[in-house]
Amino acid sequence: MFCKVYNLEFASIGEAKGGVSFLSEQIGGVISESNIASLSILLDKKGGVSVTVRFDAMEAMAEFAQKKAPVFSELRQKFPVRINELSAVAVFSFEREAGSIA
Repeated sequence: MFCKVYNLEFASIGEAKGGVSFLSEQIGGVISESNIASLSILLDKKGGVSVTVRFDAMEAMAEFAQKKAPVFSELRQKFPVRINELSAVAVFSFEREAGSIA
C-alpha cells in the first residue's frame, strides 16, 4: 500500500481544528474519485495534525498529490501552518473489523 503522509503544525489548537475541518471537506470529499483506500486525520492537543492517505497503486497516489497540492497551498493562506510531506510504503498496517466485543 502506498501512502502520502502530511504532518502539520498549527500555532494553536483552535487553528488546528479549523484546518482539520477544511482538510476533512477537501480530502474526504474526493475519496472515491481519488481512489483512496484509507484516510486518517489525527489531531493532538497541541495543534499538531497528521493526515495519512493510503492508495493501492502508486499512480493513484501521484495523481492525488498533484491534484491536491492547491488544497495545501490554500490551507497555508488560511492558517499559519508548517507542513511536512512524505511518501511512504506501508510495511505493516492493522485495523480491527467493526463489530461488538462480547
